[in-house]
Amino acid sequence: MARPIIQGIIDKGIAQVYVTDILRDALQAFCAESGAVCSTQKDILEQCDAVVLAVKPQVLPALLPELAEEIDRRGLLVISIAAGKKTEYIGSFFSGEIPIVRIFPNLNARVKAAVSAYCANKYAKPEDIALAKSICLSFGSAFAVPEEKINIFGVLGGCAPAYTFMYIEALAKAAQAAGFDPAQALEIAAKMTEGSAKLLASSDDAPETLVKNVCSPGGTTIEGVNSLRKDDLASIVKKAFDASLKRDGELAGS
Repeated sequence: MARPIIQGIIDKGIAQVYVTDILRDALQAFCAESGAVCSTQKDILEQCDAVVLAVKPQVLPALLPELAEEIDRRGLLVISIAAGKKTEYIGSFFSGEIPIVRIFPNLNARVKAAVSAYCANKYAKPEDIALAKSICLSFGSAFAVPEEKINIFGVLGGCAPAYTFMYIEALAKAAQAAGFDPAQALEIAAKMTEGSAKLLASSDDAPETLVKNVCSPGGTTIEGVNSLRKDDLASIVKKAFDASLKRDGELAGS
């Protein structure tokens, strides 16, 4: 996830980006390709005004104590993408009033079409929050979400792409089973989903109204729609959503 974030910042000219990673060869190759500056943890803490923690949540307990002294000394802005780790948790590693902003991007950042949420602690200034928002906007859209709701967003924006990929694949496989070319079926299913999402996002109509607009009485679409309703598609999706939300709570408590 760090790669599209870094590339978005550079492409939009938001800031000069200094990057470090334990995999030095991969880091140097990425910096040469992206325009980021290959650096060290020490130099980043001494030279930069903000630090982005683009790491897995399980890395934070070991990483934050290494950063704490210099972040406290300089009062650096901390931006974290670690899922499940609240600003309060991150702030507990610092002795000062450190501004902390969490951003939650999704996989679609790879094509600059991410849906990201952001939230901040009480020490974050408006310009800190504006910077985090601009970073999110550099690779997609951005939504301010209260931190107590960020776990719900995490499923809606972060997990749901996987659900959507499964739907597209199932649709393409159904067409394949009916005799359609597999590669073309997948491409058409993906394009159809993209177009349908654009139509919904640009329309004042509710999803149910758009469903009715596609259907005609006694036609082919209504038969499929009735089948999905009979199988209770809404309950199937909610069950998956709730399962992801439950797991998020378990991870947050671990």
